[in-house]
Amino acid sequence: MTQPRIEAQRTFTADPTTAPHEPLAPTVTVVVEQHGPTQAPARRRPRGIAAVALAAGGATLVGAGAFSAWDATTSVTSGGLSAGTSSAATVVDAAGGTFSTGVSNLLPGDYFYRYLNVTNTGAAATFTGAVAVTGQLAGYLAVDAATCPTSWTIATATCAGVASPPSIGSGTPTTSTPTAVAHGAIANAAVQYVRYKFTFSDAAPNSLQGTSGAVAISVSNTVVGGTDRTLN
Repeated sequence: MTQPRIEAQRTFTADPTTAPHEPLAPTVTVVVEQHGPTQAPARRRPRGIAAVALAAGGATLVGAGAFSAWDATTSVTSGGLSAGTSSAATVVDAAGGTFSTGVSNLLPGDYFYRYLNVTNTGAAATFTGAVAVTGQLAGYLAVDAATCPTSWTIATATCAGVASPPSIGSGTPTTSTPTAVAHGAIANAAVQYVRYKFTFSDAAPNSLQGTSGAVAISVSNTVVGGTDRTLN
C-alpha cells in the first residue's frame, strides 16, 4: 500500500485593501492521491491445467448437487405388427373323383391306389396327416403313402424319374388308431403330390366276405411360435 501524497502550497493573493506589498496569511491546499496495491501483470495459464481445474471443479459441483437436471424425451413408433394365422391345406382328388369311388369284390391280397394333391394355402408350415379305416374292414386294410415331386402318372401308378418314391407313412389303421402321415414342411402355395396304396390283408378271414368299410383321410398342422422375425 502506497502512502498518500500531501502537497502544501502557499498561495499569495493581492488585497487592494491592504497596504502594498503586505502579504496575506498563507492558505494551504492539500492534494491526496489514493493508490491501490500494486498488481503484477496477469500471466496465461496453460490450457491443459485450466481444463483439468475446470473438470475437477465441475465434478465437485455435480457431486454436490449444484446443477439442475433437464430431461428431454424423443419417441419413435415401430411399423405395424399383426398376428399370424394357422395355415390350412386343400386336398384335391388328383384322379378326377376316383377317391370317393368305392371298390367292389376285394379279395385277400388285392390293392388299389388313390391320389391327392395337398396344397398349403397359408404361411409355410409343417403338416401331418391321418388315415383311418372304418367299418368291418378296419384292421385289415394296410396303407402306404408316398410323395412325388410332380404329378403321379396315374395310368401306371408311377412317379416320373423316381424309381422308389419316398414313403411318408404306412400302417394298418383302424378307427381308433389311425396311421400317421408325415407330410412335412410345405411352403406357401406349394403342392405336395401324394399316392396312397391300400392293400387288403392276406390274412383276412372268411367272415369278412360281403362286409364293407371306408377310408377317411385328414391333413392338418399346428403352428408353433418361437421363430425370430427380426428381418421378416
